[in-house]
Amino acid sequence: MTHTSRTRLAAAMRLERPDRVPVMCQPSVGFVLRQLPDLDPIDLWHNHDGALARGFCTISQRFGFDGVLIPAVGAAPLDERAVVRIDRQNPEGPVVYFRNGDRCVYCRNDLPRYTHAVAPERDLADLDPAAVALQLSYHPPSTRLRMWLAEGPAGRVAELHQARALVGPDLSIHGALYSPEDYLIDLMGADGAMIALLTEPEKCRDLLARFAAAVAGHAREQIIAGVDALNVSAPWAGQSFVSPRLHRELLAPAQAILVAAAKAGRVPSYCHTCGAIGDRLEAIIDTGFDGIECLDPPPLGNVELADAVRRIGHRAFIKGNIDPVHTLLQGTTEKVRTDAAARLEVGMQARGFILSTACAIAPDTPAANVAVLREVVERYGRY
Repeated sequence: MTHTSRTRLAAAMRLERPDRVPVMCQPSVGFVLRQLPDLDPIDLWHNHDGALARGFCTISQRFGFDGVLIPAVGAAPLDERAVVRIDRQNPEGPVVYFRNGDRCVYCRNDLPRYTHAVAPERDLADLDPAAVALQLSYHPPSTRLRMWLAEGPAGRVAELHQARALVGPDLSIHGALYSPEDYLIDLMGADGAMIALLTEPEKCRDLLARFAAAVAGHAREQIIAGVDALNVSAPWAGQSFVSPRLHRELLAPAQAILVAAAKAGRVPSYCHTCGAIGDRLEAIIDTGFDGIECLDPPPLGNVELADAVRRIGHRAFIKGNIDPVHTLLQGTTEKVRTDAAARLEVGMQARGFILSTACAIAPDTPAANVAVLREVVERYGRY
């Protein structure tokens, strides 16, 4: 059977065998901006005139990916009333100065870098689970950085409709969610959140459940908008941050609320967890996720693909796990070709496999190295 890109990815995520292995990498914001230098970073971040959807769709189409991940859905426009001035002469990228004393550098090769006039972190004693709003108002993609969400229902899923209009019916479109613990870390900082999880687990459990309910609401909005899959970003769920016990007792139950929302909408969900996760592959899948990325190989992480296939490849789809730094960024095109072919040989032993970089494509990655991935799956990825 010949598949479209959309049905090919759907088959792999259902642990069925498509005609060939799908290829779908997650570009970093910096890679999108470096590849599309005419794209204004403020426009991208705030999806002005569909810039965020257009940027990520263009990259997926340019490199022959079978799907496109919209890494943050529902971006609000820049609030001009809160802006004092914009400096567009800064070599790193335009700098927006806000009336409250904050400023943000909208980098041309990275995520925005936000500086607060007053430190935003709060103490656990100041956080009331009942006060956490059940309608999600922002994404926390990085430390001290928030992407605020549009207030109206159409704006909260605009990128998904824009992406579908851009790529047509045959490409798979994946939406994105941030894991409940990301919101705890956003409010308390990494150190404060880690201490709170250890010293006041019951209150943290209540906060995580409340955050999860809000994120699940946004999941349902994306499902109604027709998303083909949901990526749950959980970079703090690895062993460098929490123990297996804390993951099992506190993080996983909150993440399971998101998984339940996806299953109720008959949409596959997969967990994006960076770094060292070799001690909890089964635990992540036990949460209910249909699949997993990044599976960072050494030295970035500690997951060997053959071990992951043996342990979870019969239960969940695997998306990975080309080293995005030492292979894709720093390697030659021939090194990328050889490495990707070797990943295919191992990954195709799993019931569902998607060839991808482990984590995101780094900003300065050579375009030729990314382009070779489609060539490799066409040549070596046929079932």
